[in-house]
Amino acid sequence: MRLQASYLESMKLLAATTVTLLMSVNVSHAADPLAGLQGKSRPVLLFAKSRSDASLDKQIDLLRERRPGLRERDIVVFRTAGNEDTRSAIGYVDLPRGAALELRHRYAPLRSGLTVILIGKDGTEKGRWERLVPPQEIFDLVDSLPMRKQEAKEQSTETN
Repeated sequence: MRLQASYLESMKLLAATTVTLLMSVNVSHAADPLAGLQGKSRPVLLFAKSRSDASLDKQIDLLRERRPGLRERDIVVFRTAGNEDTRSAIGYVDLPRGAALELRHRYAPLRSGLTVILIGKDGTEKGRWERLVPPQEIFDLVDSLPMRKQEAKEQSTETN
């Protein structure tokens, strides 16, 4: 009888450990929808309360007018409006389903109005604005980053 109770306790512990392990694997996979971009791109995240927010469309238009500057700096742009999932706005990179919920949780944008967030290639937040942002302001910030300075130096060496 004692052996049977010990066996049951061991099985419960094994089941609990397995469930915990599976949950942590699932959470870590879903926890960073931008992980696939690290080292490759600098995401700009645009958050708005709804798709009808005119400032969201205006920000996308401002950035689209400066596509060469975005490409030069490896910037991709994503929009999250209301309850919609996060979608590529410039750069055509797909994120996993459900990314919007994780991104909203992680970056805590304003509940109303526009929030613009620049993420570096290292995956950390580099800039945040709660207004329309002129693309040059984003470019200036990116160009001041050590990684970008190194990239620009390597590009100038390659062209010489």
